[in-house]
Amino acid sequence: MIPFNRKVVLDILYESETRLTARTYIQQIAAGLSISFIQAKKILKALVDDQELAYQDLYGATYVAQNFLKPVRVTDHFFLRPSNRESQASPDELDILIEPGISFGSGHHPTTRLCLEAIDTAFLRTPIIEFPNASMGADIGTGSGVLALALCRAGIESCEAWEIDPNAASEARKNVTLNHLAHRISVFEDYMPVCESRFSVICANLRFPTLKQLSSLIQTSLCPKGIIILSGIRQWEKEELISHYTKIGFTLVWQMDDKNWSGLIMKKDS
Repeated sequence: MIPFNRKVVLDILYESETRLTARTYIQQIAAGLSISFIQAKKILKALVDDQELAYQDLYGATYVAQNFLKPVRVTDHFFLRPSNRESQASPDELDILIEPGISFGSGHHPTTRLCLEAIDTAFLRTPIIEFPNASMGADIGTGSGVLALALCRAGIESCEAWEIDPNAASEARKNVTLNHLAHRISVFEDYMPVCESRFSVICANLRFPTLKQLSSLIQTSLCPKGIIILSGIRQWEKEELISHYTKIGFTLVWQMDDKNWSGLIMKKDS
């Protein structure tokens, strides 16, 4: 097999906005490295054999995903791990258990990492908001439930999470139970309704058009001086999104980029 740049090959997968089938991924590796389809196929096999990547069956199709067989350090404080692996977290780190599944949010994708970095920054590293007693968080499009879990582990009293995909909602509930947080996190298989001034923090790891579309709902549902944590934004989209939220009463307090994706923390002015 020809030598190859592992980072370049993996970035093709991680930066994709959609799930990639094995054939599509091989084609993109071949195009990106200017090699043959056969050579690209051998590279994918090597990454699977090394347990870097895995095949994932979803709705009758086979996709390629990062393997989730070992713990993943995501931020200074957050450590994600499957339930069958021993904790590697130190006393000042927070373990979150995530079962391998089809839902988005295992900690490998840049947008998930950016949201967890934002939660770490807002609550654990340099807290930027003071929460009242019984503070409540929201997670729109919860996927695996990882952000709702992180909010509660970071100090939010309770969290409500919404997910329209029934498979993802089911997996999120399982992860909530696995982390012994069913008494603090409620997962709803539905769209988020208007919840006037109910939440101290709202997380939304969604794509740019959806984040714009939900801005009025988010603004109405957030308490005065509350924060929003947004990701799923391409770097070239962030200025327009920041401008959009600034016009409805938010101020940017933190921003970070990772592999052409951006994450934001914005604070409601009043």
